[in-house]
Amino acid sequence: MIRTFIAVAIPETVRQQIGKLQTELKTIGGKVRWVKPDSMHLTLKFLGEVPEGDIEKIGNQVQQAIESVEPFALQIVGSGCFPNSKRPRVLWLGISGQADVLKKLAKRIEANLVKLGFRRERREFTPHLTLGRVKSISGIAPLIEKMGLLDFDSEPFEVREILVMKSDLKPTGAEYSVLRKIPLSSN
Repeated sequence: MIRTFIAVAIPETVRQQIGKLQTELKTIGGKVRWVKPDSMHLTLKFLGEVPEGDIEKIGNQVQQAIESVEPFALQIVGSGCFPNSKRPRVLWLGISGQADVLKKLAKRIEANLVKLGFRRERREFTPHLTLGRVKSISGIAPLIEKMGLLDFDSEPFEVREILVMKSDLKPTGAEYSVLRKIPLSSN
């Protein structure tokens, strides 16, 4: 079984910008497990444990879903917490640019994967990039306050492909690898 998800890659230069932001935020304190910049991506759909033999079918359904979708631009901007700032569990950065295209893409991918027996998400897709996961809300208030005041804008970047990814859970954190790259239409 392979722990699988569908994602968009974040360019190295943008991950470096986010890494600098994390370094600044870490100085504020709070118990947070920060996502390593090298591991950052935008998850479109988490599939969970999947038989190795199904990976090709998954890739084919994703490919069908993104047919005729041309490359589009995104930017990482703003910040927040899930589920809210009173009980933060996830610290995130927002997505702007052609985020509507990203949402549409996620919806089409999910619809195609439902055909293979994957469950539909209960919640609507909210494009975001996870910065870190809060381990304890004790002493987290100054960091949450800073998150609310952040004025972060990454450089814009172009999405040219969708990735079928593998996640290996290790004691040091998840390690990700690409199983398949599916290019967007170049028409």
